[in-house]
Order: sequence, then structure tokens, then C-alpha cells
Amino acid sequence: MPAALSKPLLLSGKSGKGQPVPVLILDDERFDRHRLARLCSGLEFPCAVSNAKTLDEFALHLEQVSFHLILVDYMLPDGTGLDALHMVRLNSRNLNAATLMISGQAKAGVTQEAEALGCAGYLTKDDLSPSRFAAAVKKALASVATPIPTSKQNYPVDEVEQLMSICAAHCARDVKPMISRMMRQIRDMRSSRDNADAPDLQALEQNCLTLWAYLIKMEREDGAELMSELVHNLLVTEAPAPSGKPSKPPSPFGRRPH
Repeated sequence: MPAALSKPLLLSGKSGKGQPVPVLILDDERFDRHRLARLCSGLEFPCAVSNAKTLDEFALHLEQVSFHLILVDYMLPDGTGLDALHMVRLNSRNLNAATLMISGQAKAGVTQEAEALGCAGYLTKDDLSPSRFAAAVKKALASVATPIPTSKQNYPVDEVEQLMSICAAHCARDVKPMISRMMRQIRDMRSSRDNADAPDLQALEQNCLTLWAYLIKMEREDGAELMSELVHNLLVTEAPAPSGKPSKPPSPFGRRPH
């Protein structure tokens, strides 16, 4: 059972409106963690700030919470900020989070390595200011493609139905030649066998004919509804009738009516 995390610090931001943006701060210095939290309180949106002092604590947060913004220090007691960036990119929950490295010690090549790991920016603590921090956060969040919840998207019903009908018709036209080839192969198999009325071939042929009939309907009617019905019918397999021929849908070898 994963260790329980402390509740995040809720900061209203300048607007005080909207859902708090989950933010994770990784820094072993208490003063620097508080400073970054104060800077987060000056952003245009509210934040829910969580803190980690070590890479081990950082890993626990990554496993249990999805963050939009992650701020990492470079020098840590059990590693570096580059190790933290590696952990973010390997974490399925947070691999798309916006990341910023904020360090008091700038080392040659660290900026390039951080960028290669998807870090959106590198700031030094000595030059950190509210305006510079806000600009870096804005850029970092903009660099991450945040999916819009589908519940927020509204499309006219008639446009969706029209698009589905077009897709259904195109799918049907693509699949029908394959069904036609399958039917020809079944006929060849039946002609080469002693028992032309073998039950397995009859069942296979009947399923192909059923699929052919639905493909025709897909070109003319509601494709989504018909395909759902088709899947149900094909999953419920019935034994062929012992005598007489089963009723068949329109033949795939016949001429299509116009």
C-alpha cells in the first residue's frame, strides 16, 4: 500500500477562479520551497502545491498524483534534477507534465541535458523574480499539449450523424470486395469437397452473406447502429437448418441496384 501524502497547499492566485492547477516542487531547502510556493501564489490561476525534499518522496508523488507543472532543483541529497526529469518521463501518469528546472548552481551542459529530457526552461534562483517566473511557467504550460475533456466539446447532432453516415458508407465500400473474395473461396472449397453441404461451410457462408447484407445497409442507413446489431448476430452462432436452404441476404455476386 503506497505511503499517504500530505495534502497540497491551496493557493488562490491572482484570479482566485477555476480549478487549482496541481504543482509539484522538488527542493531539499525549506526556504526555497516556500519561495517557489509564494511565486505560485502570484500566478494568474490557483495552484495546489505539493512538496518533495528527496527523489524518493518525488517518486511517491509521481505515482499517486497527476501534475500539470513540476519544478525541480538541480542539487539534491540523493541525486540531481536530471534524475528527477528522467523519472517524470518514465512515469505514465506525469510524462506529459510541464517541467521547469530552478537551481542555485548553474553547471555547464545541464541546460542542454534538461531540454533533451523535455524540460521547458531553466531558471537560476539568484535571478528569479515574479515576472520572470510567471513568464517561464506560461511558456512551459503552453509547450505541453493538454487534452481538452470531451465533455466540454459540443458538436451539432446532425453534423455528427452526417459524418458517421459518410464514414459508414466508405467503410462498407472498402470491406465489400473482401467479402466477395471470401465467398468465391468458399464456393471453391465446396466444389472441391465430397460433401458440398458440410455444416461448417454452410455456417461460414451464411455469416458472410449476413455481413454482406449489413454492408449494403451501412451504405444507405445508420452505420453505427447496424454494426452493433451485426456483431451481436455473429457472436450468437446457430447451427444450420437440417433441411432446406436458409434464407439468404442479397448475393454479393449479383448486380447492385441503383
